[in-house]
Amino acid sequence: MTPRQLFLRIVFALLLTGLLGATMFLYQADEREHVLVTRFGQPVRSAPDPGLHRRLPWPIESVVRLDRRLQHQTIRLSEALTRDRRNVLLPVFALWRIEDPLRFLQALGGEENARRKLDTLLTSARNDVLGRHDFSALVSTRPGEVQLPAIEAAILEQVRAVAGPSFGIAIERVGISQVSLPEANTAAVFERMRAERAQFAARFRAEGRQQADLIRAEAEAERTVLLAEAHKFAETRRGQAEADAARLFAQARTLDPALFSFLRELQTLQNIGPENTTLVLDGDSPPFRLLRGTPLAPPPAPAPVLAPAPAAQP
Repeated sequence: MTPRQLFLRIVFALLLTGLLGATMFLYQADEREHVLVTRFGQPVRSAPDPGLHRRLPWPIESVVRLDRRLQHQTIRLSEALTRDRRNVLLPVFALWRIEDPLRFLQALGGEENARRKLDTLLTSARNDVLGRHDFSALVSTRPGEVQLPAIEAAILEQVRAVAGPSFGIAIERVGISQVSLPEANTAAVFERMRAERAQFAARFRAEGRQQADLIRAEAEAERTVLLAEAHKFAETRRGQAEADAARLFAQARTLDPALFSFLRELQTLQNIGPENTTLVLDGDSPPFRLLRGTPLAPPPAPAPVLAPAPAAQP
């Protein structure tokens, strides 16, 4: 072996020894992780900041890494009972993160146990809160009755009260994924919804009929008033027309009585019947004498107006 080869082997051995020493006495902390150091299996300290930190070699001290980021979890699907005894399926999700890694590791040992524990806590809190609300707080046609934000806040408060002090877990948010019904209850719920809709429809129809009757009565009263006013107006106009006609007839007869009588007889002949009508009547009686060419009789002379007698002398 040449001196150069010996030198290279010594350098390689030193580098390998240094690397093994660094691995045994140092560890790297990532900013996305909580890093804990355990001594003989018991947590003793955590890495305060990201970077390189010292530790004793294994098996004296070991490094445990926990995710520092926000995590999502949805509880298992199960039925819950409302205050009015309605079974519902209400899956709940939670956003959580490890806040106290030392307490987390001592109480739960790992993330898998933490998820199982959180599932139990969320299910219990959901059942407790839902048992204090009616089904209408979840689903209702009146928006004021729905209380989903209040239900989520109550579940969050209950879970936070246990998860933080006991397990070192910070619950950032709790939400309801969906609201559904068990398959056995779906038909009954739909039937109840149909009955409620039918009641609303019947009430709206009754209100509509009542309004229609009121409008019809008002229209009938207005019609009666309008007809009465129209009848009164027509009678007044008819009376005025008849008075004007009588006045005109009187004026025409006064101006030329013979012509007036002749025109009236012609009008009577026109109104007797349709064309080609055969009548057996006295031809000398008016107005049929006009058909024989009998001249009209002169009008009677007006009666003389007598002057009043002079008063006697005493």
